[in-house]
Amino acid sequence: MQSHEEHKEQVRDDIESVVGSRECQPIIFAGTGLSMRYFSAPSWDGLLEMMTGRYSAIDTNYGFWRQTKDPKVVGEILAEKYAELAWNKNDSTFDGEKFYDYSKDQDYYLKTEIANYLDNHTPDSLKDLDEDTVDDELSREQALAELRSLKDIQPHAVITTNYDELLERVFNDFNFEEDTGGSNDEDSYQVIVGEEVLKTQFKSVGEILKIHGSVTDPESIILTSSDYENFNSRKRYLSSKMVTYFVEHPLLIAGYSASDPNVRKILSWVNDTPPNDTDLEEDIYFLKYEEDIDSVEEFSSKKRIKLEDGSFMTVKQIVAKDFDWVFEAFGSGDGFEADVRYLRKLVANMYDVVRKETPRAQVVDHRQLEDIAEDEEELATVLGISSVGDSPGVQLNHPLSTGDVTNELGIGGTPTLKEEVIRPIKNQYGENITAFNNRYHVAFFEGHTAETRRYSEEAVELFEKVLNSENYSVDIPESRIPDEDISERGYELDD
Repeated sequence: MQSHEEHKEQVRDDIESVVGSRECQPIIFAGTGLSMRYFSAPSWDGLLEMMTGRYSAIDTNYGFWRQTKDPKVVGEILAEKYAELAWNKNDSTFDGEKFYDYSKDQDYYLKTEIANYLDNHTPDSLKDLDEDTVDDELSREQALAELRSLKDIQPHAVITTNYDELLERVFNDFNFEEDTGGSNDEDSYQVIVGEEVLKTQFKSVGEILKIHGSVTDPESIILTSSDYENFNSRKRYLSSKMVTYFVEHPLLIAGYSASDPNVRKILSWVNDTPPNDTDLEEDIYFLKYEEDIDSVEEFSSKKRIKLEDGSFMTVKQIVAKDFDWVFEAFGSGDGFEADVRYLRKLVANMYDVVRKETPRAQVVDHRQLEDIAEDEEELATVLGISSVGDSPGVQLNHPLSTGDVTNELGIGGTPTLKEEVIRPIKNQYGENITAFNNRYHVAFFEGHTAETRRYSEEAVELFEKVLNSENYSVDIPESRIPDEDISERGYELDD
């Protein structure tokens, strides 16, 4: 018999091993259960039941409809009832010019009411969490600890079917601390809502994908049977956009029951991923809430979940009453040292630069770009990443100017460097190392002319061996050497 403490230790070790070995941030698939846990948001059934009893003009009990109908169908009926209320001349429930727009879909009025309700009840920040609204089995202090640990995961992306803005406020609020309200001028995580998910090119980190819509855009909310028909007609496009996520990142499913159709859907997408060397099921974790944790006698580390086509997938299971230790385990990796918003900007801007011609008709040196992308050291130089040595200064990977190099070598100047160092290397190695960027030399080229040349400390060590007629080797992989003739970019070496 396994105790819960033993289960926690086993789960933590496994998560930390997977997150550490993948060297990437996890993806979170977040459901309504998280909103119910932290601010008593209603379930889907609870939301529709609340909307049914909100106005006396709707004289049918929700349970009557629900006895024989799916919530999606009830949503369709309720949307029609709300539209009748909005257009009733004798009822001022929906008053205002925006409601008297016949171009709106009939479900607009119900969705607007739902959006207003959720927006008014979602806490703006941690300071607004209330002991009376968090889950009955959860203290406010525990809720605070869990949400801070959730934020600290720094997920690569969050995928959610929730309409409310809890996740945006967790990941984007300024520090999300009790004594600081409000958000930054620019959010760390970009929120992408509804159909915009289908239109967005996933090329960056730090996205919250609200695949069922958001309270910020009531018309985006997927609620009725018609909405789900439209959603399902496009789901293959959505699933294909997310395949890369599932292949490259560990996945945490939280806030859902195992029987939830959304869980079955997303795991079906995973299951449709083309075969590869990675066993995807080993990177998927299902978080199961267990209220009476002390009465559980056996903790299964696996969960068999039925998929949309009737087949099954077995994923890893986490059984927990408190979630902070789970979130802490997923946040145990190296994480993002820089703010996510700047990483997103960097990736997006680099993508745009190389995919299209700039206004000044500059040409991207794609070979040089490939070299940089494949070599962490060269990439660090381009990004200005530095390391701090024993002295208080900051040294880049190529910190030395040509003058610095000739001074350290004790030679006359650039002509001597060319003739007594660069030429012998070219004669033995076959390449002019000043004609392209590499571990020894980088240059900022304008056409075939280098405006600035910089050298690494490794270059000085190499050059000293050349000058002293010692044995040396040039460590530049052949794949880094440009195929085309770019000798004009290097120092001119007379034959």
